[in-house]
Amino acid sequence: MRLPSVHVRSLPLSDPGTPDVTSPTRFLLRTAAQQWRPMVAGALVGTVWLLSQAVLPAAIGEAVDLGVVDGDARALTRWSLIVLGLAVVTAWAAIVRHRFGVTNWLTACFRTLQQVGRHTSRAGTALTAKLPQGEVLASIASDGPRLADAFDVTQRAVASVAAVVVVAVLVLRTSVPIGLVILIGVPVVMAMLLLVLRPLQERQRLHRKLSGELTSIGTDTVRGLRILRGIGGEEVFLGRYRAKSQQVRAAGVRVAVWESALEALQILVPGLLVAALVWAGARATARGDITPGDLVALYGYAAFLTSPLRMLVEAADKYVRALVAARRLITLLEVPPAVTDDGTATTPGGALADPDSGVVADAGDLTAIVCDPPEDAAVLARRLARFDDDTRATFGGVRLRDLPVHEVRTRVLLAEDDAQLFSGTVREQVDPEHRHTDDEVLAAMEVADALDILDLVDGGLAGTVTERGRSLSGGQRQRLALARVLTRGPEALVLVEPTSAVDAHTEARITGRLRAQRAGRTTVVATASPLVLPQVDQVCWVRDGHVVARGRHADLLAHDAGYRRFVTRDAAAELPAPRAELSKGAAQ
Repeated sequence: MRLPSVHVRSLPLSDPGTPDVTSPTRFLLRTAAQQWRPMVAGALVGTVWLLSQAVLPAAIGEAVDLGVVDGDARALTRWSLIVLGLAVVTAWAAIVRHRFGVTNWLTACFRTLQQVGRHTSRAGTALTAKLPQGEVLASIASDGPRLADAFDVTQRAVASVAAVVVVAVLVLRTSVPIGLVILIGVPVVMAMLLLVLRPLQERQRLHRKLSGELTSIGTDTVRGLRILRGIGGEEVFLGRYRAKSQQVRAAGVRVAVWESALEALQILVPGLLVAALVWAGARATARGDITPGDLVALYGYAAFLTSPLRMLVEAADKYVRALVAARRLITLLEVPPAVTDDGTATTPGGALADPDSGVVADAGDLTAIVCDPPEDAAVLARRLARFDDDTRATFGGVRLRDLPVHEVRTRVLLAEDDAQLFSGTVREQVDPEHRHTDDEVLAAMEVADALDILDLVDGGLAGTVTERGRSLSGGQRQRLALARVLTRGPEALVLVEPTSAVDAHTEARITGRLRAQRAGRTTVVATASPLVLPQVDQVCWVRDGHVVARGRHADLLAHDAGYRRFVTRDAAAELPAPRAELSKGAAQ
């Protein structure tokens, strides 16, 4: 028998849609509405699956009464074939129902993760400023799959309700008193089981919160492990992690206690209902109120009811978990993006400027920004690339705030000094989207002086780089990240300390090659390196957030004592500056 194909939408989805973050319930309903077709199809097939089992005892009872008790061989054959047909339908529906269940789970999970991923990329630093990084990681790792569980179990929940109703009707037709046992007993069983879910939900919520905090501590500790070892603080942070992990363990044990109680009650309470039905059926048969076939059917109904009752309790449990997960996801999705994407303007490109500081990077030039204090450089660079809505920076005379975010990200690229590497091949580190040829990748690596990395891994460009580039040194990671930036070839490139982790000779080579490779395109380098500054077209000397001087490095070095002292780290360089043809930011 050929099974019908189940339509599975290609994953990831081309458009995951917009989530409803007004409440956890509305979040789940919105997700269900976005995939209602497979949800409805799964519920229908699931109903066929359970109903074919629900009516099976009735068919067996008729075979007993007509074929065995009455001795009708033809009736026995007919009802035996009906039983066989119901078994075949059950087997077919079980397979198709499972396929729909997996489809619904995967679609809901991927949809949620895509929505979180898109929002994370839009929110940027606003997300990590409001939520711990570990909380974001925990939401992606656990909340998406837990939420998706509700979409797998829904079709079984719908089918279980339909099966219980059908069984109740069949039993009422056989015996009203015994039918009332089902009509009254099923709600009582469900109420007893649901009473356990509320304290379980509270303990699950606490366990989820503590797990997120533990992930945050672990992430921070691993990130700063080298520094912690240097200052002898490793044991302090490991002690914090150990103490928090014990809290998570204790919370997990409390969750397990209630989960085990729920599992036990799912067997005990429906079992008591089955015993009551069998007892009542046996007494009715002894009195002659029902036939032996009816007794067999009643026992079959009672045994069958344990399955839909367990499924209903499982559904309630997974809905509770899904609501907890949805609440955590909403907390993440409610964080407003750092950048609002409502710009509609266009620009032919040109100079990149920041009116707040007075920095101007002329079109086609290699411009260096030297900041005192140095940490201002990263802030200024983020303004030049529009990584927040407060910037008044312009590109070709047009405010970046007035341009669509996609256009800004395509034409103005920011490369900070903490670029990340991921597990994969060397080629994937430089060209993750596979848009360039091997020659173009090698050319970018040559500019970044990163070709030596090919000798350290087996396979050249196909060689494997471990997670976060742990198999490479800090300088190698930095050069590989720079090569990745250069393959993009943006109109305007903003680099923050791109050579801070390499030696002097390598730094000089990279700067010379970078100047040649970026000729004719706007490039900004935030650095105070005396090996980089002589090779740039212009230096913007920024103190306390404002340009105080602008000119060639040699001129600033000769005539601005503050600049000379900062760049050379020479405290004795504070000498009177003679008159010179320098473009002073204050004079402008």
